Amino acid sequence: MKLKYTVFLCLAVLLILAPNILLGQNVIFKYSFDDCSFEDDAMSFPGLTPGGSPECVCGLGAKSYRLDGNDDILELSNQANSQMQNDFTFDFYFRLDNTSGEVDIFSLRNGCSGLDSLMSLRYFAANDEYVFEIGSNVNNYHTAKAKPDNSKCWHRFTLVKFNLEYRIYFDNALIKKIISRENIVFTKLAKLKFSNSPCTAGLAVKHRGNLDEITLYDRALSDNEIRTIYEFPDRIKTPNTTIFKGQSIRLEGGQSCASGISWSPAQSLDNPNVINPLATPDATTTYELRLNDGGCQSTDSVTVYVAEKDSLNCDKLLLPKAFTPNNDGLNDLYGISNTFLPESLDFFEIYDRWGEKVWETTEITGQWDGTKGGSPLGTGMYLYRIKYKCNSDEKLDIGNFNLLR
Repeated sequence: MKLKYTVFLCLAVLLILAPNILLGQNVIFKYSFDDCSFEDDAMSFPGLTPGGSPECVCGLGAKSYRLDGNDDILELSNQANSQMQNDFTFDFYFRLDNTSGEVDIFSLRNGCSGLDSLMSLRYFAANDEYVFEIGSNVNNYHTAKAKPDNSKCWHRFTLVKFNLEYRIYFDNALIKKIISRENIVFTKLAKLKFSNSPCTAGLAVKHRGNLDEITLYDRALSDNEIRTIYEFPDRIKTPNTTIFKGQSIRLEGGQSCASGISWSPAQSLDNPNVINPLATPDATTTYELRLNDGGCQSTDSVTVYVAEKDSLNCDKLLLPKAFTPNNDGLNDLYGISNTFLPESLDFFEIYDRWGEKVWETTEITGQWDGTKGGSPLGTGMYLYRIKYKCNSDEKLDIGNFNLLR
């Protein structure tokens, strides 16, 4: 019996850790900079080549490198070029302090005039937008644009290649899906450079700010995987939630290098000047987090709904009638809205129109992303079955909803 329990416990732990374990196995390189080194974390890929004197400062995990906008640069080995001929995911975080001009974030190109074998990300201050470009020649050239959320100090850029499909994400949101005419092969004559594009000799200026968590995976990550490994820099990790009157909840902020932290309203918090305060509101309250990180101001908010336990309607689970898992940050996940209602959950199951189970969970806060085995499912009607306890009574809720894309 003890052996069976041990085996079961080990399997449970593996299931919990599986996504991160799989991601770890698929990493070609990762530069976290946490030890103020330019070396790949696993020491299996050539280190970054710095130029100038990038400064090791506070970052997402622990440290990041700050570029001065003058002569500080970082360059990848051109071994990365061949790795990006097959399926891959390229992911990194950055902070931009430039407020004017055309700013070079990164580029992989042999010159500034042609459109052959290139990839780059630039910020155009006049339009307050980021422009990503990628292509193999003038007949296979593509761009994608993103307006930044200026309530954030840190941003995230992600590029995913799957066969001839290229997906571009900015701050976790899919901004464009490109179907290339051919496989884009990057020339070995060029290197992927941060703040050192050939175009900085002309109009573009160099990036002044921070770089962190530069990672290349050897496969195309799914939308859900991209969201799962998000670092939440200067963001609130706690989602909007409901508690009963008299209960408390810990508000959890993400990684921050802020020297100034302020939550408001402060009356129902144990300490409004720490990143993870304890909240005990008497009524529904929206808390705002303000962070000051070296002159960069970021803000975020979360709402804590307060319910009276005596007024519960145990037969009224709240679930959307439809959801749209297109990774635009709106209605991307399907789950129970009033998660405070069930005391416990026996199961939450979702079936397709043919009666095949496509997803299940025993977590009250569990949410479905519209996939099965990592592959997106089609539009249409789906059925859910939820067995739960409320006020010690067992309940079974059955209904349907639509998946829209």
